[in-house]
Amino acid sequence: MPPDQAYDRLLDVLGSLSLLVILAMLLERALALIFEYHWFQELSKKHEGLKTPIAFAAAWYTCYLVQFDVLSRLFHPSPTSTDGIEPTTIGIFITSAIVAGGSAGAITLFQGVLNFSRETRTGLIEAKKVNAEADLAEAKARKDKAESEAAESLAKKQKAEAEAEAILTKQSLYHIGSVIDEEIDGCCIGHVEFTTSDENLPAAEGGVSTL
Repeated sequence: MPPDQAYDRLLDVLGSLSLLVILAMLLERALALIFEYHWFQELSKKHEGLKTPIAFAAAWYTCYLVQFDVLSRLFHPSPTSTDGIEPTTIGIFITSAIVAGGSAGAITLFQGVLNFSRETRTGLIEAKKVNAEADLAEAKARKDKAESEAAESLAKKQKAEAEAEAILTKQSLYHIGSVIDEEIDGCCIGHVEFTTSDENLPAAEGGVSTL
């Protein structure tokens, strides 16, 4: 086979296999709408093995509708031309089985490896919800702690202000007491001096007579 024909043949084979993989993935996404529905999950628990015949029936109907026969594309009689390829019944049947099995593999890939299943999505949502609640609780605890520290600081400030006010009041009272004492002392000294001066005067002048 010439190199150009071999290259064209390789492209044709790769294109056929790519179509097979794409069809399997599309079928998996279409069947996920049914397989992940809650009533089907409850039904599959009671009757196991429902997914396989449904997947095969959907794959066979799709391949028959588009006349997709991967065997006739891979093993057609003329290696130099793909014109006039006629799909066969057995080829469509085998292609349908491959697509159905590939869809099961794609389901495993999506659900087990890529975490695209409903249960996984629900678990991720619940995990995010739990993390959000934990973050909210932590933020609330920090807020309560900050409010407690603010209240404690306010109490200390009020206590310090009360102590300062008490000291100022005490100092004011002490100062007032000192002033009063000074006034009393001044009055007493003046009275003594006045009395002494009256005693030195004669009785006729209003002095105090001594007996």
